[in-house]
Amino acid sequence: MQIQATFHHVGITVSNLERSVKWYREVFGLEPAFALEVSGPGAERNLRLPPHIHRTVVMPIGNFAIELLEFEPTRRPMEQRQDDVGYVYLCFAVDDIEEVYERLRATGHDFHTEPVYAGDEGQIAGSKFCIMRDPDGKTIEFVQCGPGMQIPGLHAAAARKEVDLKKPQVFNG
Repeated sequence: MQIQATFHHVGITVSNLERSVKWYREVFGLEPAFALEVSGPGAERNLRLPPHIHRTVVMPIGNFAIELLEFEPTRRPMEQRQDDVGYVYLCFAVDDIEEVYERLRATGHDFHTEPVYAGDEGQIAGSKFCIMRDPDGKTIEFVQCGPGMQIPGLHAAAARKEVDLKKPQVFNG
């Protein structure tokens, strides 16, 4: 039986909680809704981790939230490559990607490229995207959605059940 769910939050492990809160505040205007310090046998059991302390902050954005987590002791850092199995990144929809790109670039944020146009064909038609990094090197993507990339368009396409994984749309972006 399938469960009915909506997306609530994504957790991101960071190396410095204060620095990351400051970054998400400066870039997105996000404010913490609450902060926790978690430790003890319950945390160890729940996360299947050895003894540790972790601090967490939850920051809402729209109908979604970002949970930033800092662990002590820290483990080795990930390579922060998108081709690492288990790597997760965030993508934020914006109304004017050119304005977001120019504003953040002007304040010193490093983007991989300028906004890229996705073309005029397929589900991604009319969309633009660009990618930058957070303070720990995590990919942060911005997308200005064409009609097919907006959530209702994605639901409509999924409902048709016509996607063939052996015949994907090719995008050389």
